[in-house]
Amino acid sequence: MNDEQSAAEGRIDRLLDAIDLLKDDRREDAVRLLRELIQEDNNFEDAWLWMSVAVESLDQSAICLDNALRINPQNAGAASALYRIRHPEMLHEQQRGRIRFWRDLAFTALWLLVVGLLCALPLNFFWAWR
Repeated sequence: MNDEQSAAEGRIDRLLDAIDLLKDDRREDAVRLLRELIQEDNNFEDAWLWMSVAVESLDQSAICLDNALRINPQNAGAASALYRIRHPEMLHEQQRGRIRFWRDLAFTALWLLVVGLLCALPLNFFWAWR
């Protein structure tokens, strides 16, 4: 067995330790161990996946899942989890886009009405004075 294989086995053993820490609800210790693993090998896909479970916020989970997909774009589990995290945000952004459209349309109509009234007023005054 060469050094690369033993290093890989050591990383896997530490990953399993981090998973056990998560199962024992020792999140901080698991995050620390997963960070060490990721610092050693930024392309350790499984460490990124488990880090997405260990972190506190959905934003942090999304970043971890993005990294896992950067390493392996074919990872259906990571893609599915990232979709579930971002789907409500995408729906909210679509709704905001629709609201912006109608707001801008109403604002434009209001200005057209104001300009039309301003243009019509002098003509009425002109004809009234004759």
